[in-house]
Amino acid sequence: MLLMASLFLGFGMSLPFLGRWLQETHGLSGIEIALVLSSGQLARLIVGPLIAAWADGFADRNQPLRILAVTGAGLYALFFWVDGLIALILAGFLAQSSLQAIMPLVEGAALRASASGAPGGLSYGVSRAIGSMAFIVANLAGGFLIASHGIHAATTWILVCFIGAAVVALVWLKPDPLPPTTAKAGYRARLREGGRLFARPAYVRTLAAGALIQCAHAFYYGFSTLIWTGQGLSDGLIGALWGFAVGVEVIFLWFLARIEKRFAPEVLLAVGGVGAVVRWVGLGLAPAAWALWPLQALHALSFAATHVGAMRIVQRETPAEIAGLGLTFYAASTATGLGLATLCAGALYDSSGVKGYFVMAAIAACGASRAVAGMRKRA
Repeated sequence: MLLMASLFLGFGMSLPFLGRWLQETHGLSGIEIALVLSSGQLARLIVGPLIAAWADGFADRNQPLRILAVTGAGLYALFFWVDGLIALILAGFLAQSSLQAIMPLVEGAALRASASGAPGGLSYGVSRAIGSMAFIVANLAGGFLIASHGIHAATTWILVCFIGAAVVALVWLKPDPLPPTTAKAGYRARLREGGRLFARPAYVRTLAAGALIQCAHAFYYGFSTLIWTGQGLSDGLIGALWGFAVGVEVIFLWFLARIEKRFAPEVLLAVGGVGAVVRWVGLGLAPAAWALWPLQALHALSFAATHVGAMRIVQRETPAEIAGLGLTFYAASTATGLGLATLCAGALYDSSGVKGYFVMAAIAACGASRAVAGMRKRA
């Protein structure tokens, strides 16, 4: 829980403000900033599975978390120190690779802990909710700190949080041994075993459903603020709508343990997909301000229920000896889909304005259909 919160405190500052730091301190253009920041997405697609296969080779499943947390903090310090575009791209790629790769492993650890049923065991929903709250805290703190102390306050915050994550990993993470019955395999064998996951219909169906539903958020992430501003909503109201969506997500995650006792992961994934379709169709109709609140509440379904349902299914369908690799494939597919959908979202906004939400609804509907098919097969 502490490790996840520390990481989200850092990500909550880096996501909105790292591009501004690159522009103000290094004078990079928009294209150059994109080259530096895109390495995080590439890390998930290319490096992430390779690191995950390496991490799955440890008898103590928390040992790679310690190594990646310490390495990531050191590489971010290097990233903030170097100068020049090539050096920034290389250092940024290395730094983001380590900490992007750690997130599926952290979530896997939380999923295992919540599934163990041990008294006082960690709740995945609560730990993920605390992570979301930490992300919001960093968002809010960023604006205040930068206004008061300049853009370097953001990099100081990020580095302190990631160093804190390294300390937490080293000091508080207890050993998490593999089950004694788990088969031992070499690095290449683990990669081959990971490839065989794509022969499992439930696994592939979940990757497709989860990625499609999540990437349909691209238009909302990129252009909802511009659309609402054009519709005459104030900055304060727009900020409240964003915060309300994440707040409802936090409430959903906080009570996740109770929800999961009643609903199977396939149901959560399917309901998340249907909620996404309703949300994007509703926003595409450019409704009155009062109607935006219930539509924003659907973030608990379109994002949180989808994410939890997909993660649980992926965890169940993946052999224990490649658990990290199975979750990393899901993270990579979602990140890749979101990146491609973001490119499409820009063209949609230019050509169709608010109606671009309807295309996102169609994408989410494709994911929902896969999720519903999985729910019926599991029934």
